[in-house]
Amino acid sequence: MDERRKFERIMLPKAAKVFAETSEGKRFGQVTILGRGGMLVVTAEEFVAGSKHALFLVDDSEGIRREVHAVARYRAPEGPGFEFEQLDPDAAVEIGVIIGKYYSSAQ
Repeated sequence: MDERRKFERIMLPKAAKVFAETSEGKRFGQVTILGRGGMLVVTAEEFVAGSKHALFLVDDSEGIRREVHAVARYRAPEGPGFEFEQLDPDAAVEIGVIIGKYYSSAQ
């Protein structure tokens, strides 16, 4: 069987305050699941499966505001799931910082 999930994901606590923003700076939802492969955002906004977006992943407590290119893959009851496309090294490091910050509390 082919393993579809290549990257470990963590559930972020509500207190994490990690958000997704549009390229115009509009904060549209809180990120509740994050991995190197993508994220789940709690929002009522609709995203068409397969549509590509330039989004910003924001963690104010760490001073992170990093652009990521993502494809909307599915819609969960909470909101859309996005897959990251070709993360650049800086984005991968900053996503790793956020994951590391909450990893131990997720265990």
